[in-house]
Amino acid sequence: MNSLGKYFELMLQNPGLFENKGEKGEIKIITDKKRILAEQKKIRTELKKKGNPTCWIDIGVLAEDQWFYVLRDMVEFPPDEKFPNGRVGGYIRWINRKSSEGGGINSVLMCVQGDKVLMIRKFRHEDRNWSWEFPRGFGEPGLSAEKNARAELEEEVGVSNAKLTLLTKIKEGKGGTAVFLVEIPDRQKIKLEKGEGLSKYRWVKMSKLEQIVKKGQLSDWFSLWAYSLYKNM
Repeated sequence: MNSLGKYFELMLQNPGLFENKGEKGEIKIITDKKRILAEQKKIRTELKKKGNPTCWIDIGVLAEDQWFYVLRDMVEFPPDEKFPNGRVGGYIRWINRKSSEGGGINSVLMCVQGDKVLMIRKFRHEDRNWSWEFPRGFGEPGLSAEKNARAELEEEVGVSNAKLTLLTKIKEGKGGTAVFLVEIPDRQKIKLEKGEGLSKYRWVKMSKLEQIVKKGQLSDWFSLWAYSLYKNM
């Protein structure tokens, strides 16, 4: 099955992923196959004239695995000064399958021990770089937010006896993401999971973390989200 065929199969299986709200200013997904093909043909002609690859407007499921879909939709953009009648074009998006299809609840874990916060150094493939951040991970379908958090905690840092406090939980498709404050007992050893792209960890005093955030040195937005929630408890 080609990428467009997979796209329409996904649309039938999970129509919520293609929903238009009908509100002013939204970017509307075009779901009519004939119109998609007609718009695609026009844009391909324009791309070819400019010497650009025509695959830039391939619509459909561009890639998939057990974790993500990568889609390019044909969309209608809202009108603006340059395009008073709006314009039509392709728009790429990434969909977390664990959440949208299976109902998995992802975890973000701000781990503390007294006045110190645990930070792990993790290799992020998407950036091809290392990132100092809080532990986090995908949620497995069928587990509660807390059970997913405890599984992630044990997997990444080897902790199984911490106290968890839910800071927030948001819905994403059938699943979502939960942010927890994790109180790790004194003298508890940290054991990093070798297969997770983790190189080292450090305990940072809360006052030091505040300076790290103010200087823009905490770039992982999930960690920034957790820190913000903690500060407003």
